[in-house]
Amino acid sequence: MRYLFLCLLPITLCSGCGSDPETPAQAESAPIPLVLPSPAPAEKITTAEATQTTQPESYSPTIRALLQRARTAVTEGRHAGAIEALSQAIGFTPADARLFRMRADVYSLQGENANARADFSTAIRLAENDADLYNARGYFLMTQGIPADAKADFDNAIERNPRHSAALNNRGLLLLAAGDLEESIKDFSLAIKAQADFMEAWNNRSYARLKLSQLEEAMSDVRQAIRIRDDYPTAWNNCGLIAMEQQNYAEAARAFTRAIELSPLEIRLLQHRREAYLKLEQFREAHADRDRIVWLQQLQQLSESTGRSQGNPNAWISRGEHLLQGREFGAAVQDFTRAVLLQPNNQQALTLRAQAWLAMGDQEKAMLDCNQALSSGEFQPALSLRGDLYLAADQAEQAVADYNAAGRFDDSVAAAYDLLAESQLTTGDAAAAAASRQQAVAVRAALTRTLESRPNLPPADDDGFDPLQN
Repeated sequence: MRYLFLCLLPITLCSGCGSDPETPAQAESAPIPLVLPSPAPAEKITTAEATQTTQPESYSPTIRALLQRARTAVTEGRHAGAIEALSQAIGFTPADARLFRMRADVYSLQGENANARADFSTAIRLAENDADLYNARGYFLMTQGIPADAKADFDNAIERNPRHSAALNNRGLLLLAAGDLEESIKDFSLAIKAQADFMEAWNNRSYARLKLSQLEEAMSDVRQAIRIRDDYPTAWNNCGLIAMEQQNYAEAARAFTRAIELSPLEIRLLQHRREAYLKLEQFREAHADRDRIVWLQQLQQLSESTGRSQGNPNAWISRGEHLLQGREFGAAVQDFTRAVLLQPNNQQALTLRAQAWLAMGDQEKAMLDCNQALSSGEFQPALSLRGDLYLAADQAEQAVADYNAAGRFDDSVAAAYDLLAESQLTTGDAAAAAASRQQAVAVRAALTRTLESRPNLPPADDDGFDPLQN
């Protein structure tokens, strides 16, 4: 009776992509409704199975209401509430293995691992021939670092269903971790035979073959994984690693680039692409990747700081500024918003968030944040940014006023005076227009004098690459 519980809570069995790009895809997990990184390798459910009396529709309205409450609680991150609702449901139907399985999943999310293991075991006792339950407990045990018990569960799942692709893949991962590459390949191959579009199994077999230096076979496998799912960064990274071993550095760089597009904040992907660029003697690109790596390392440090000081708006502002500099505008908005929630009239946070909104093309939200920042008093950065917004909206008079109040002096100020002069001419105020033109000329002349007074500096090194700092 496989996957029948999927209709209750949106529990999705998942062979997820691992966070470590140098490892194969992670084993199948079964958390209740999180947004999971990949779909389950699902088997078709027969008509007979679909009409079993254990279908969700057979539950009483009371049980269905409790399951809905649990689903909502998990979605909102209230795991204790989900556990309470599921416990009440179990009280009404204490012989239903699926309910124990669901509660085990939530206990696992909550970090209550002893309770999770107990519920998985109770579910198996109630449905001892259910291969999915053995696989689910095996995955849980594997995540807890108990490989021997996990393997026993995967063996039990496969004994009950020799075509259980997820359990075969998971057992293959255990064998791979133990260094038994040939045996792991056998299990991955069986998983693929059972489920031809099981992308993670193709990727995992590719990784095992890479470890055995079976490069052509490994590349064939990883390309098949990518054909099944093009947006899987682990597979693209493995493709790049195989290409590096084949000394096909151009293909490696292309593969790593695609992985970075899908996972732009992963340092190791950039490190891998930088190595490919160095092999290709593309030093400018290698230098750019090195700069990005440094930026990401700094981001990690700032993230650790915010983790320690979540109630400090300045910590969120610092990380938001760093994200803004790295052109991660959406993430920057989130951090500045956290700062504003902690301190609603924080002028710096509001102004920086306005900058991020503007970079994302949302001038309306940028203007709202500037106005809110200035409602607490004059703040030069907010005045300067609002001047830019007024200039972009062809509101020259307001732009000039804000630039002057901010003490700003650059080409944008001159452009605002030019625009103001045009507006004044259309209203017939020639004298005012002439004065505005004169102001624009004066600003540009002063800027030219400033540039001419600067000392001549040697040209910057174009690529800035120092091989000794590799």
